[in-house]
Amino acid sequence: MKNYNAESALPIILQAAKDYDKKLKDRHFLIVYRKKKGLGSCCVGFRGIHFLHLTGVRTGMSASMFYSACLSGRLSIKDISVDKKGKAQQKLAVLPYLSELLYHNCMIGDFIGSGISIKADYFIGDTRAVLSVGFRGNGAVDIPVTLYNENIKKLSNPTCKVLAIYSKLFHNDKFSECTYLSKGYETGRFPEAVRKQLDERLYAD
Repeated sequence: MKNYNAESALPIILQAAKDYDKKLKDRHFLIVYRKKKGLGSCCVGFRGIHFLHLTGVRTGMSASMFYSACLSGRLSIKDISVDKKGKAQQKLAVLPYLSELLYHNCMIGDFIGSGISIKADYFIGDTRAVLSVGFRGNGAVDIPVTLYNENIKKLSNPTCKVLAIYSKLFHNDKFSECTYLSKGYETGRFPEAVRKQLDERLYAD
């Protein structure tokens, strides 16, 4: 794995912030997945203030100031420091893939601990066994707390297949966009508990 410093990390962070702003910021995602028996679902959400922690870098800025500086292009190498042996190295390696995770085939599973000291309840990971994003319960909408350059199957058990993902802006009542639907499944055939959270146009004949 490449070893990052402030200079090599900066362009990665700036591009990732633009992608995060376009694909994730202020969005909630309803994730429907297959359990051993029946279906499960959860809702995750992203805000601008979450981005700093997901980069792993250190800065004297607040989370909101950091995100704003990224989007405006004002962030410089003088504003950040990168721990050469810490979690920042893992996070920076997979940060470019974060914004696309909930727009493609992925998996979900409860965190099994494995001796790792993080406050994540479950992980969502890509099928390339590269990116795993940890989430923690936070009421109705769970929040991202970490990134790992790791196969989700090593972090969770059981690991379940995601069947569908729906998106909405956080202030809207209904999920209005389908960002991923597994082959062979139809939105209109999901249980009422799922469909009642969706805009009817997603499953109307």
